[in-house]
Amino acid sequence: MCAATRLPTAGLRPCPLCGGVERQVVSRRDQWEIVECARCTMVFIGSDLAYDVQARDHDWTDEYTKEVTRRREKQPVMLFLSRCLRPLRPDTNGRLLSQTLRWRREGKLVDFGCGDGGFLALAARHFDVTGIELSPRGAELSRQRVPAGTILEGPLTEIAAGLPEKSFDVVTQFSYIEHEWHPLAGLRAAYRVLKPGGVTVMKTPNYASWNRTIRGMKWCGYHIPAHCNYFTPHTLGEMLRKVGFEPLPRPLLDRMPTSDSLWMAARRPAYAKASAGGPG
Repeated sequence: MCAATRLPTAGLRPCPLCGGVERQVVSRRDQWEIVECARCTMVFIGSDLAYDVQARDHDWTDEYTKEVTRRREKQPVMLFLSRCLRPLRPDTNGRLLSQTLRWRREGKLVDFGCGDGGFLALAARHFDVTGIELSPRGAELSRQRVPAGTILEGPLTEIAAGLPEKSFDVVTQFSYIEHEWHPLAGLRAAYRVLKPGGVTVMKTPNYASWNRTIRGMKWCGYHIPAHCNYFTPHTLGEMLRKVGFEPLPRPLLDRMPTSDSLWMAARRPAYAKASAGGPG
């Protein structure tokens, strides 16, 4: 990494955790810089992208296809091995549901970044479900898969503002927060709509994984610019606490640095604390 520098503020994205502007450049790809905050060590893309530009020019389906094509050209052996091992991996949506049911087994659930609705279709067997999705294509697929649910389309931080306060038992955030250019606002939205004592359950790429350290920019967690935030257990925990959440104990298997996935759950306190940084 190069030495910490103070960059010009034009087009600069402040640190999404602490708001700092001093950062170290971790890596570059095309016009995008991945940087590490010199103050709090949060890792993120250092320039901004508007929601409408993200939806129009960087739809997740298109970005995922581009990334697979790039890896087919750059890492054919690793991609081949990954595909061979795919049948041995647990069902993704089933794993998401089991993580959710660990903390709540019924009630009202809203899924931030519901994608194609695969998880919501399973969750609807246990919960009264709502989904929010930026991508028009993803929202339409979710409506087809979960006809009994409510699927809302648009920027999450704007759409969630229209949901009733303290109305949900669970907020799931599976592969959402790494895409959110304003993650603190996204977490405040989750805090706001959760009932006191309600939980948010999260999954995001684990920037602290050994695999990321070993493979560098070939790590599977890099999807640029679709993934604009790269969390470690420390930085995600700090962001949750800053909003007012109480991170919940993580099982041993979820704390292993061998995993490329970072799983975390947090509770909105049942009673308000004077120091809590809830939505504001």
